[in-house]
This record gives sequence, structure tokens and C-alpha cells, in this order.
Amino acid sequence: MKNYLLLFWAFLFFACNNSGQQTGDAGKKDTASKALQPDKQTTAFKVLSFDKNEHFFEDSIKGTVVEGFSWRDAESEHRVLFTTVPVKMNKNGRQSGAVYAYCFIQSGGAWQKEWEVKDRIDDCEVDATCEFLPNSFTVTDNDNNGLGEVCFLYKLSCKGDVSPDEKKLIMYEGANKYAIRGSTILEYNGSKEGGDKKIDASFTKAAKPLLDFANSQWDKFGITKY
Repeated sequence: MKNYLLLFWAFLFFACNNSGQQTGDAGKKDTASKALQPDKQTTAFKVLSFDKNEHFFEDSIKGTVVEGFSWRDAESEHRVLFTTVPVKMNKNGRQSGAVYAYCFIQSGGAWQKEWEVKDRIDDCEVDATCEFLPNSFTVTDNDNNGLGEVCFLYKLSCKGDVSPDEKKLIMYEGANKYAIRGSTILEYNGSKEGGDKKIDASFTKAAKPLLDFANSQWDKFGITKY
């Protein structure tokens, strides 16, 4: 009888000990599982204050600053500057002008150039146009992924008549570039001229809200009525 009791108490001892060990292991697995879960909270997109009269990155840009933005997103803090070199006539009677866009990102406590856009008209023998479309500058987060999108439009031409100008929309999300190209629209006496539009293949890789916004901006700017 004593032998049976000893065996019974030994069985209970090992059963309880094994149960405690399993519970401890489960707790460790649960903790490890939580540790491996990615942090779902990303840095919120936020537009910061910007004063275009401050002298940002003077040694790294060309032209005169006409607009700009500062913002913070899931990547870092950014600053974009839009500058122009107004159309001028040279000594040979030909006209030239340029538009630039520069984006800088803060990395490791220092500012680095993230991307640059430049376009120009050179040595135009007639009338040159090279300028941003007013009020077309935006920085947004249309797809709510925590990354800012810069969008702007400009026009350029070299012509001696009244006709549409070349028109371009450029959008950046991070280092990814998207574009729409075509022409401005002239409306007069109930008729319309121009309005060509070609969406760059790069937009096939963009989230739909980005293209939707770009299309709305394209339709909003670059229409001249007589």
C-alpha cells in the first residue's frame, strides 16, 4: 500500500511540474510573438511652416524662389523649393528662361538633395515662355501612407503666334517620380484649341488616389480664355 501511495505522489509531482513548465513556455512564446509584431503606428504626415524669404540652400539652387513647402512624414523632414530664371533676351536678341524644383531631406542630422527637376527654353528667336502655373504647387498625402506627395505644373514654349503651350505636371512621392504631359487649352469664340494629354507609364505603379489627384490638378490649371 505504501508503494502505491509513493507512486501516486510521485505522479502528481511530475504532472504539476510539467504543467507549470508548459505555462511558462507559453508565456515566453506570447511575449516573443508580441515583440515580433511590427509597430503599426507611422510618423504622421504634417505640413510645417515655411517662409520663402528665408535663404534656404542658397549654394545648392539656381534662380529665385517663388514657392516652397516644409513637411514631416514617415521618412523624415523634407523641404521643397520652386525657383525660376525669368525669360530674358540676350545680346543676340534671343530669349531664354528656366524653372527648377529642388527637394531636400534631412538625414543623419544634415540636409541632402533628394531630387531635382529642371526645364528650360534656350535661344528662342521669337517669344519664349517658361513658368510655373500659379497656385499649382501642393504637398499632400492622398493615399494616407504617411509619405508626402509633391505636385506642380508648368508651361513652356517658343512661338510667334497665339497657340497652346507645352504643359507638364510632375509629382513625387519620396524618390518616385510621376508625370503627365500635354498642352494648355485656349478657349475663344466658343471653340477650343489644345488640351493634349498623355499620362506617363510611371503612374501605373502609383496608388490610385495619386493619379486621381494628378488628373484633377491637370484639369484645373492651364486654361486661357479670350
